[in-house]
Amino acid sequence: MLKTHGLHVDAEEVLTLDGFCKLRRELDAQPTGFLDSRIRRFQSFAEISTEPGPHFGLGLEAYATWTSPIRKYGDMINHRLLKAVIKGETATRPQDEITVQMAERRRLNRMAERDVGDWLYARFLKDKAGTDTRFAAEIVDISRGGMRVRLVDNGAIAFIPAPFLHAVRDEMVCSQENGTVQIKGETVYKVTDVIDVTIAEVRMETRSIIARPVA
Repeated sequence: MLKTHGLHVDAEEVLTLDGFCKLRRELDAQPTGFLDSRIRRFQSFAEISTEPGPHFGLGLEAYATWTSPIRKYGDMINHRLLKAVIKGETATRPQDEITVQMAERRRLNRMAERDVGDWLYARFLKDKAGTDTRFAAEIVDISRGGMRVRLVDNGAIAFIPAPFLHAVRDEMVCSQENGTVQIKGETVYKVTDVIDVTIAEVRMETRSIIARPVA
C-alpha cells in the first residue's frame, strides 16, 4: 500500500521507534489524510507491560503514567513503586499477570464508553431523523454494505447503506481494502472525504444512526 503511494519503507525498520517516527513524518507530509487512515487500520492498540518499552504514539523510548491513581490501577501500582524508592524500601516487581487483567478491564471500559456514547448520540439526533437538517460528515470506513461516517460537529457515528449511495448495485464497488466507493468505474467516495448528509433514521433499540448523502 505504501509503495503504491510512493513511500518506500523497510518492513523491519518500521517496527522500531525510529522507523515508525520516520513513517509518521512522511504520512504527516501527505496532502490529505487518506493514506494515514488506511495505515491506521493495521496498527494495534497499545500494550501494558511491566518492562519499559517505547511508546510509538508519543515517540518516546519509554513511557509510564502515575498521575491518576484513583482512576487508573496502573497509576496506583506506579505510585507504590515510587513511594518505595523514595523511602529507600525494596520495591516489589509487579506480576506480569496483572497487565493481562488491566488490558481486559480497559477493553471493557472502552466498550461501555462506546455503548453509552452511541445511546446519547441516538437520543440527541432522534428529532433530526427525516428532516432536511444537513451535517458535514467525514467518511471513516467503507465496507461492502456501505459507509461509516463521523459527523464533524458532534462526533456521532452514522452508517450510510450502499443503496443510499447508488440505486444500481451492480454498477457500484464498495472496497474496504482500498477505502473507496466506485460507481461505473469512477471513484466517487473515499475514506477521509467530507460530505453533507441528512439523518434518515435513528434506531433507538440498536442505538444506530442511519444517514443519507445529500444529492
